[in-house]
Amino acid sequence: KKAVVEATRFYCELKRMGFPMGLLDVGGGLGIDYDGSRSAYESSMNYSMEGYARDVVANIKQICEESKVALPDIVSESGRALVAPHSILIFEAVDRITRDEGKVDLSKGKPHQLIRELEAIRKNKRKFDPLERYHDAKEKREEAHARFSLGNLKLEERALADRLFWDICRQIRADLAHSSDIPDELARLDSMLAEQYVCNFSVFQSLLDHWALDQLFPIAPIHRLNERPTVQATLVDITCDSDGKVDDFIDLEDVRKTLALHPLKGDKPYYIGAFMVGAYQDIMGDLHNLFGRVNEAHVFLEDDEADGFYIEESIPGYSVERILGMIQYNAEDLCRMLKRQVDKATKADSVRPREGVAMVDLYERLIRGRTYLIPAREEKAVTLKKVRPKGK
Repeated sequence: KKAVVEATRFYCELKRMGFPMGLLDVGGGLGIDYDGSRSAYESSMNYSMEGYARDVVANIKQICEESKVALPDIVSESGRALVAPHSILIFEAVDRITRDEGKVDLSKGKPHQLIRELEAIRKNKRKFDPLERYHDAKEKREEAHARFSLGNLKLEERALADRLFWDICRQIRADLAHSSDIPDELARLDSMLAEQYVCNFSVFQSLLDHWALDQLFPIAPIHRLNERPTVQATLVDITCDSDGKVDDFIDLEDVRKTLALHPLKGDKPYYIGAFMVGAYQDIMGDLHNLFGRVNEAHVFLEDDEADGFYIEESIPGYSVERILGMIQYNAEDLCRMLKRQVDKATKADSVRPREGVAMVDLYERLIRGRTYLIPAREEKAVTLKKVRPKGK
């Protein structure tokens, strides 16, 4: 309000001085309620769009009437607030990465003393305070890593130490699940034990503001909503960059380090949506790792349609061929180069003719295909058996 009042005073004074004023631009800054809390939190807004408009118009009207100046045409530049809701990014979780887990069998042979001590901490959980158990287990694990680096511990023993440590952490987390007073160190176990869901997208292409500005977006699974999500996870993309991840999520006036998701079920697709990404994410996205633009669908709501909507247009994402062209590689030249190599190998009896043809066909199909992963259920992989050259 203060800024609008001051801008209007400037407008009225300039008008009084004889400048041909007629427009008053109130700029941008209109907030977006990303977390749904309707609060003053940084990812929310404690006012409505209608309330914002009423305040702007009322303050301009009051100052202009006081100054006996004709009311201006009001212009706003609330770009993000207007366009953010129009776009949703939908991507598939194609795999998961989890901490060491599984049954630990110490019945065979004589385990190392460190392993026995970790096993004792795991078995005798009632004898230790949770924080004490965590500190003891952490110390034993660090000692195991140090001994391995010095060559005094086998790889299998280090792996056992890691597995036992994470088992102890899972026990502590389960024991404190309903506790209201959790030490800070143990409160971090949720994020430490979180699974990583590998998702078929690029943060740098499609959620650039999350990486660059720590912008929080509403993220949630878009199906299986009648099932309770039981997995605490973070999201990682398919780029080679360790920054290609989402590990800050919206909570009510807070930030969560994990997102509640459902367990993956074999080759059944699991889709996740990032909402309110319409404010420039696709425009500002870059070609990091050369993934490029994603597939795009323009969906319009329509009451007369049976499903209540219709798809006006589908725009394919970038192909490998198009991306290569952007960095000055010609797809046809690359295909010809491979064919020459395959022909040479075929003549040398290193590759059978049928397999050579399959190699070239596969290469051409991939180079004209999508840059993002194609799930196995959508396209059967071509298996090429390695053939030994004759006489070897």
